[in-house]
Amino acid sequence: MFSKLNALLSVLALSGALVLSGCSKDSDGPGGGNNGWSGKLIHDWSSSVREYDFSSKADPELFTGRMPNRMPNGSTLHTSSVFERLEMTNASSSQKTVVYDARETTAVYSPQLSPDGTMIAFTHNKVYEPSKYPVKRGTVIVDLQGNYIAGIPDMYSAVWLPDGRLVVAGDHSSDGYVPSTPSAKAGLYIATINGTTATLTNINPQLANPTPLLPSVSPDGKRVAFMLNKHIWTMNIDGSNLKQLTASDNDNEESFTTWSPDGKHIAVWTYKTFENSYYTAVAIVPSDAAQPIVLKNDANIWPRDKDGYRISGGRGNMSWK
Repeated sequence: MFSKLNALLSVLALSGALVLSGCSKDSDGPGGGNNGWSGKLIHDWSSSVREYDFSSKADPELFTGRMPNRMPNGSTLHTSSVFERLEMTNASSSQKTVVYDARETTAVYSPQLSPDGTMIAFTHNKVYEPSKYPVKRGTVIVDLQGNYIAGIPDMYSAVWLPDGRLVVAGDHSSDGYVPSTPSAKAGLYIATINGTTATLTNINPQLANPTPLLPSVSPDGKRVAFMLNKHIWTMNIDGSNLKQLTASDNDNEESFTTWSPDGKHIAVWTYKTFENSYYTAVAIVPSDAAQPIVLKNDANIWPRDKDGYRISGGRGNMSWK
């Protein structure tokens, strides 16, 4: 199976440059159907965090920031607009706390709160200035005050499993770009915190070229979604049942994902041509689809706001609550 998979993937082109632009209203099919979607999708748009309500279709701007991760108390972990700081904004958006200031742009990505609510894991990509933390490039784990707990060098995009372990990627992608050459550590790993570092177990060693990126974990911790060769795949946490979830319609490609609270759907950022412009939009697909879902313009997979616009904006981790 995997030899066939590798042969297939080897002939597919790796991603090119990605250019973001604003959303566009179109009338290219039904779209916007509920399909069992419920709750709220917290996402970024340009340099602001927004909260899309599947019921009311309201999508208000909440505060300035990127890459939101909603906490159980209603507060939101996020980065600053230029990925310089790790921040926390309270539920009313009236108070913002800086957990960590890297004092360097593009240094902080994808904050994720631990299941017990006591730790934050985030991607640290410090290049120039001296670092507060021992791990300059990789995953850093801190408490809610920013005190260092552990670090995992050269492992990125950490997401928590329900039991307190993490899934990490051996290659870094801040916005969906695929590295032209996979790193020596390319793959997806389970990381078990061990003192101030972690032990790593490769989930599926045959997934290395093209490199798998940007994992997200199902609510029950049994499955992981990830980006592979510009589209979304899933597999069991033990590496079995590898499946392609999304497929091409002309020029689309996908990146960051998040699971619905019941695990039945996956929201994914897709970058493609809509009408005559290129921009990103959120698509929502069943997590257990028997065949890859083709992200067609007229497919009923595009949540829309009250005015009929697709839910669009940046590219980054989001959360579904």
